[in-house]
This record gives sequence, structure tokens and C-alpha cells, in this order.
Amino acid sequence: TEDEAELYGMNTLTEIMEWCNRTGKSYWEYVDETEGSLTGIWQHLELVWKVMKEAVERGIEEEGVLPGPLNLRRKALSYHVRAFGQGDTFKTRGLVFAYALAVSEENAAGGTIVTAPTCGSCGTLPSVLYHMQTRYKFSDERILRALATCGLIGNIVRHSASVSGAEVGCQGEVGVACAMAAAAVAQLMGGSPSQI
Repeated sequence: TEDEAELYGMNTLTEIMEWCNRTGKSYWEYVDETEGSLTGIWQHLELVWKVMKEAVERGIEEEGVLPGPLNLRRKALSYHVRAFGQGDTFKTRGLVFAYALAVSEENAAGGTIVTAPTCGSCGTLPSVLYHMQTRYKFSDERILRALATCGLIGNIVRHSASVSGAEVGCQGEVGVACAMAAAAVAQLMGGSPSQI
């Protein structure tokens, strides 16, 4: 929107990456400098992360049938349990899948989730961040910085194209969610601005 264009003076990733390379700062620092202390961005991101974690944790504990006429059973719990019986590679994949499914099932059950970037893709980012924190013991502060970075990526796509399933299909929404998650992971793992 026009407000974001004014708030975020640079609206392409190339411009922002060049700023990062010029200043030696990261994307999350661009968000911090642009948002300033007046917007409460860090408090907002704390709430976003809390809601994401709670959705994963609720979803991997719930059993039974999802609301609605289809009588679909929840599956996140069983995938979560089965993941622990696998080798490392399959365990990681199984856990991330279980976390994503847990959040998606919470959405389907009318639970509280974060649209990052949409309801249809709500499981992607929380599952990846939750796994990264539990596996690598990243602090909440590092996760919040990763959220600022991936939020910037999502805003750039929303500004330049769309994240709406009605406009770009479910592949578009999930694709943006994957790009956001990839940026967050690249930052958490020490990636440069160009790698992110």
C-alpha cells in the first residue's frame, strides 16, 4: 500500500540488499531502522511468535475429528509420534511436516493461527521456525529477527505481486511462505544478504 511505500522507502529486494551490502547490516536491521521504536514492531513480532508456537504445540497434542461435514481425522499427532521412530533425515522431515500439519489443522478447527502470509499457507513458516528453535536452540530474539526478515520478504512480494490464493493460486501462497521460511533459515544459519 502507499503507507508501506512511505514506511519502507525501498520496495525491491535488490535495493534493500544493496543497502545491506553498503552498510554491513542485515535485513532485520533495515526493518528495525525503518520501523523505528515508535511502531512496536518487536512487541508485535513477539506476539506473532508466541501465537505460532502455541498453534504448533496445540496441534501436535490434539486428536479426533476436525469440525465440518467431511469427518476428517486430525493426523499431526500421529505424524509427530512416527517421526521419532525414523533416522535423523526422515525424523527432521517428519517433524517439520507434523508441525506444519498441526498448524493447518488448528486453522481448520477454527483455532488461533498467524496468516504468514495467508491462512492457506499458515503451517509453513511456524513449522520451520519451531523446528529450527527446538533443534538448534535459537533464542527467541534470533527467531524474532528472522521473523522481521521474512516479513520483509513477504511484504515485498505483496507489494510487487500478490500472496492471495484468489489471485496466484495455492501454489503462490505456499511459494511465498516457502520463500519467507527460506530467508528466515538462511539468516538463522548465518547467511549473507545475497544468500538470504
